Amino acid sequence: MRNIFILIILCIGIINSVNAYYLEYLEVKEDSHNISKSFNINKIENYTYYLKFNHYGNINSSMEVDIYLNGNLIYRIDDSNDGSGNYKKNVSIKITNYLKDGKNVLRVEGINFRGNETYHPYYVLSNLYINEPTKTPINFKLVILTLILMTTIIYFYISRK
Repeated sequence: MRNIFILIILCIGIINSVNAYYLEYLEVKEDSHNISKSFNINKIENYTYYLKFNHYGNINSSMEVDIYLNGNLIYRIDDSNDGSGNYKKNVSIKITNYLKDGKNVLRVEGINFRGNETYHPYYVLSNLYINEPTKTPINFKLVILTLILMTTIIYFYISRK
Protein backbone atom coordinates (compact mmCIF):
# COMPACT_ATOMS: atom_id res chain seq x y z
CA MET A 1 0.00 0.00 0.00
CA ARG A 2 2.88 2.33 0.81
CA ASN A 3 4.30 1.86 -2.71
CA ILE A 4 0.95 2.80 -4.24
CA PHE A 5 0.83 5.94 -2.14
CA ILE A 6 4.35 6.94 -3.27
CA LEU A 7 3.49 6.37 -6.93
CA ILE A 8 0.30 8.42 -6.64
CA ILE A 9 2.32 11.26 -5.12
CA LEU A 10 4.73 11.03 -8.08
CA CYS A 11 1.80 11.25 -10.50
CA ILE A 12 0.49 14.32 -8.72
CA GLY A 13 3.99 15.77 -8.97
CA ILE A 14 3.92 15.26 -12.73
CA ILE A 15 0.68 17.21 -13.00
CA ASN A 16 1.96 19.97 -10.69
CA SER A 17 5.11 20.34 -12.78
CA VAL A 18 3.10 22.41 -15.25
CA ASN A 19 3.09 25.27 -12.72
CA ALA A 20 6.74 26.24 -13.15
CA TYR A 21 9.40 26.66 -15.78
CA TYR A 22 12.62 25.10 -14.45
CA LEU A 23 15.97 26.59 -15.39
CA GLU A 24 17.69 24.24 -12.92
CA TYR A 25 21.27 25.22 -12.03
CA LEU A 26 23.69 27.93 -13.12
CA GLU A 27 27.24 28.46 -11.87
CA VAL A 28 29.66 31.29 -12.56
CA LYS A 29 33.36 30.70 -11.97
CA GLU A 30 36.68 32.34 -12.58
CA ASP A 31 36.98 30.82 -16.06
CA SER A 32 33.26 31.07 -16.99
CA HIS A 33 32.00 34.23 -15.35
CA ASN A 34 29.25 35.00 -17.86
CA ILE A 35 26.50 32.43 -18.48
CA SER A 36 23.26 32.83 -20.43
CA LYS A 37 20.21 30.60 -20.64
CA SER A 38 17.46 31.13 -23.23
CA PHE A 39 13.92 29.91 -22.71
CA ASN A 40 10.47 30.38 -24.19
CA ILE A 41 7.43 31.14 -22.11
CA ASN A 42 3.79 31.83 -22.96
CA LYS A 43 3.16 34.86 -20.80
CA ILE A 44 -0.35 35.27 -19.44
CA GLU A 45 -1.78 38.74 -18.83
CA ASN A 46 -2.69 39.84 -15.30
CA TYR A 47 -0.41 37.26 -13.67
CA THR A 48 2.58 38.02 -11.48
CA TYR A 49 5.70 36.03 -12.36
CA TYR A 50 8.55 35.36 -9.95
CA LEU A 51 12.06 34.04 -10.48
CA LYS A 52 12.92 31.86 -7.48
CA PHE A 53 16.24 30.26 -6.56
CA ASN A 54 18.77 29.41 -3.85
CA HIS A 55 22.20 30.99 -4.05
CA TYR A 56 25.54 30.33 -2.44
CA GLY A 57 29.21 30.51 -3.22
CA ASN A 58 32.65 31.81 -2.46
CA ILE A 59 33.18 35.46 -3.37
CA ASN A 60 35.05 38.24 -1.61
CA SER A 61 34.10 41.86 -0.98
CA SER A 62 35.39 43.13 -4.36
CA MET A 63 33.22 40.67 -6.32
CA GLU A 64 29.55 40.59 -7.24
CA VAL A 65 27.12 38.52 -9.24
CA ASP A 66 24.61 40.33 -11.45
CA ILE A 67 21.48 38.64 -12.77
CA TYR A 68 19.87 40.02 -15.91
CA LEU A 69 16.60 39.15 -17.61
CA ASN A 70 16.35 40.32 -21.21
CA GLY A 71 19.14 42.84 -20.60
CA ASN A 72 17.61 44.30 -17.41
CA LEU A 73 19.46 43.98 -14.10
CA ILE A 74 16.99 42.22 -11.78
CA TYR A 75 19.21 41.21 -8.85
CA ARG A 76 22.72 41.86 -7.52
CA ILE A 77 24.61 39.64 -5.10
CA ASP A 78 27.51 41.27 -3.30
CA ASP A 79 29.27 40.97 0.03
CA SER A 80 26.16 42.23 1.89
CA ASN A 81 23.76 39.49 0.71
CA ASP A 82 25.88 36.55 -0.42
CA GLY A 83 25.36 32.99 0.73
CA SER A 84 28.82 32.01 1.92
CA GLY A 85 29.98 28.49 2.65
CA ASN A 86 27.15 26.14 3.59
CA TYR A 87 24.74 29.03 4.09
CA LYS A 88 22.23 29.16 1.22
CA LYS A 89 19.92 32.08 0.66
CA ASN A 90 16.46 31.79 -0.90
CA VAL A 91 15.37 34.55 -3.24
CA SER A 92 12.10 35.43 -4.95
CA ILE A 93 12.20 38.26 -7.51
CA LYS A 94 9.15 39.75 -9.19
CA ILE A 95 9.97 39.64 -12.93
CA THR A 96 6.59 40.30 -14.57
CA ASN A 97 7.70 43.59 -16.14
CA TYR A 98 10.93 42.10 -17.56
CA LEU A 99 9.51 38.86 -18.91
CA LYS A 100 8.47 38.74 -22.56
CA ASP A 101 5.96 36.50 -24.27
CA GLY A 102 8.12 34.10 -26.28
CA LYS A 103 11.91 34.00 -26.15
CA ASN A 104 13.67 35.31 -23.02
CA VAL A 105 17.32 35.34 -21.95
CA LEU A 106 18.52 35.00 -18.37
CA ARG A 107 22.16 36.01 -17.94
CA VAL A 108 24.33 35.62 -14.84
CA GLU A 109 27.56 37.61 -14.75
CA GLY A 110 30.37 37.37 -12.20
CA ILE A 111 32.11 40.72 -11.75
CA ASN A 112 35.83 40.80 -10.76
CA PHE A 113 36.04 37.00 -10.50
CA ARG A 114 39.80 36.76 -10.10
CA GLY A 115 41.45 34.22 -7.87
CA ASN A 116 44.91 32.84 -7.27
CA GLU A 117 46.49 29.43 -6.70
CA THR A 118 44.73 29.05 -3.32
CA TYR A 119 41.46 30.93 -3.92
CA HIS A 120 38.98 30.15 -6.70
CA PRO A 121 35.76 32.19 -6.65
CA TYR A 122 32.47 30.63 -7.73
CA TYR A 123 28.79 31.31 -7.27
CA VAL A 124 25.81 28.98 -7.75
CA LEU A 125 22.13 29.57 -8.44
CA SER A 126 20.29 26.32 -7.76
CA ASN A 127 16.63 25.24 -7.87
CA LEU A 128 16.14 28.05 -10.36
CA TYR A 129 12.59 28.36 -11.67
CA ILE A 130 9.91 30.77 -12.82
CA ASN A 131 6.44 30.20 -11.44
CA GLU A 132 3.63 29.94 -13.95
CA PRO A 133 -0.12 29.95 -13.46
CA THR A 134 -1.96 26.67 -13.76
CA LYS A 135 -3.07 26.54 -17.33
CA THR A 136 -6.49 25.10 -17.83
CA PRO A 137 -7.18 22.76 -19.28
CA ILE A 138 -4.04 20.89 -18.25
CA ASN A 139 -1.97 19.71 -21.20
CA PHE A 140 -3.82 16.78 -22.81
CA LYS A 141 -0.65 14.68 -23.23
CA LEU A 142 0.11 15.08 -19.54
CA VAL A 143 -3.40 13.95 -18.57
CA ILE A 144 -3.13 10.86 -20.81
CA LEU A 145 0.32 10.01 -19.43
CA THR A 146 -0.94 10.32 -15.86
CA LEU A 147 -4.03 8.18 -16.56
CA ILE A 148 -1.91 5.45 -18.17
CA LEU A 149 0.51 5.52 -15.26
CA MET A 150 -2.26 5.41 -12.64
CA THR A 151 -4.06 2.57 -14.47
CA THR A 152 -0.83 0.58 -14.68
CA ILE A 153 -0.15 1.10 -10.97
CA ILE A 154 -3.64 0.00 -9.98
CA TYR A 155 -3.52 -3.02 -12.32
CA PHE A 156 -0.20 -4.26 -10.89
CA TYR A 157 -1.37 -3.64 -7.34
CA ILE A 158 -4.59 -5.64 -7.84
CA SER A 159 -2.83 -8.46 -9.73
CA ARG A 160 -0.33 -8.93 -6.87
CA LYS A 161 -3.10 -9.75 -4.39
